[in-house]
Amino acid sequence: MPSKRLCYFTSQRVTAYLWAKGELHKEGVFDMSEKGVAEFSRYVAGAPGSLFYVLADMVEEDFFQENIPYVRGADRRALLARKLAQRYRDASLALPLSLGSETHAGRREERILYMSFTNTQLFQPWLEALRSNDACVVGVFSVALIAAQTGKRLGFKGGRYLIVGRQQAGLRQSYIENGRIRFSRLGRVDFSDPRVIAQDCAAESLRIQQYLVNSRILPREAPALDVLVLAPSEHKALYDAACVDSARLQFHVHDLDMVASSLGLKSAPAETLAEGLFLHVLAAYPSGEQYADERLRRFYHLWRARVALLATGAATFAFCLLLSAVRLLDIHQVSEQAQNDRVQEARASEEYARLQTRFPKTPISSDTLKTVVKNYRALLRQSASPGRMFIEISEAVTALPQIEIDRIDWEFGTGAKSAVGREAPRAPSAPATAQAQAAGAEFQTQTAEIAGKLVVQQASDFRAVTALVNQFTDALRRRPGTEVTRTQLPFDINAEKSLAGDIGAARREEVPQFSVVVVKRRGT
Repeated sequence: MPSKRLCYFTSQRVTAYLWAKGELHKEGVFDMSEKGVAEFSRYVAGAPGSLFYVLADMVEEDFFQENIPYVRGADRRALLARKLAQRYRDASLALPLSLGSETHAGRREERILYMSFTNTQLFQPWLEALRSNDACVVGVFSVALIAAQTGKRLGFKGGRYLIVGRQQAGLRQSYIENGRIRFSRLGRVDFSDPRVIAQDCAAESLRIQQYLVNSRILPREAPALDVLVLAPSEHKALYDAACVDSARLQFHVHDLDMVASSLGLKSAPAETLAEGLFLHVLAAYPSGEQYADERLRRFYHLWRARVALLATGAATFAFCLLLSAVRLLDIHQVSEQAQNDRVQEARASEEYARLQTRFPKTPISSDTLKTVVKNYRALLRQSASPGRMFIEISEAVTALPQIEIDRIDWEFGTGAKSAVGREAPRAPSAPATAQAQAAGAEFQTQTAEIAGKLVVQQASDFRAVTALVNQFTDALRRRPGTEVTRTQLPFDINAEKSLAGDIGAARREEVPQFSVVVVKRRGT
């Protein structure tokens, strides 16, 4: 972290301080002359890499309030720049400060307090010395701005109050409203008599209250104004006696050393007055509101960019280290788990081997036993029962009482195997046989050959006999997955043979016999 150097500007001199961990160390005093500027330039050149804060405590300070239209972005910046140029001849050390917004006649406006050092020529040689030495200038601040910051640190975040403090430049009175500076005045005071200083503090506070009321900064009907007086420790009793409450003012006298200690100021040069407190607040609690333009703060912005890059790199590096540590921890845990699994596997193998030695000896090897069990499970999967097929045949026969079943030959196999052992006697059954063969190539089938007889009044009535057999086969075909592959009728109806006229008399005493081959796919 670079060192912080604070430059306290007054009309008579410039005092340089080094601030480190709440301690102020005086490093030099430079007169308002060309020699003083040259010595100050050598001082800045001898402190490369330091952050410079400029705190100005001048009489030439202007405050002016005005309302502007409520705009944002580039339009607001352009409007404020034009307003500053219209009011001040040199706006290089000017600051527009927003005091909030308000509505008038349905129109929203923003309250702006314009602040500027009117005698900017007094600053230019000193600021040029900082600029020519490429100093990292954080900003140019006024005691009025730091007084508002000090009030916030002391717990005065709202309301209206007046901070009165004695610095080397004189008696500073700063009126603060809702945490924002509204007006500040630097008065001359006789440092020779502490009693007179205490009396001037009370009298000047009453005058500033009257001025605020007359200028309509402070409402006339407002209650008594709180006055925060920063009194030196050795003269606090004089301030308590001089600062008497009235209907207009309510005094709060605080020990300057105790206030500084409560804000973290550990030590300061002996001759330092209230400016020591303001310098400490400036270094320890930096504020974003300041007077310097961006040209003067160029190297400070470069330093901030460099710090941001370094911080980003450090954060990225730390994140990578953390991620690597997490990954290493995960690898370590996985390795431990794998090692535990290997140990458990070895123990389980040893236990299994120990248990195997106690098994009874088998007449065959374990590999042969595994093969037998595998084949047995395959046979179980391929086994089938003719029960369901017999139920379907019985249901078809029940509907036709003229048919009597003599024999059923059932076998289990593939469709192709079932079709090979039988030859279709007639041409019409050839497509059915081809279909059964194609099905048998993919599905296991059950084949049943049904042989029976027909109980009819006239055995020679081949039309009636054929109709009964067709009804029976149609009943079987209606079953899901059932196909009739062959039908043997009691008559020989081939076209190669002729029928005689006495065919009926010749077969009158015979009982017609038939046979049907049924194929059913497994699982249907």
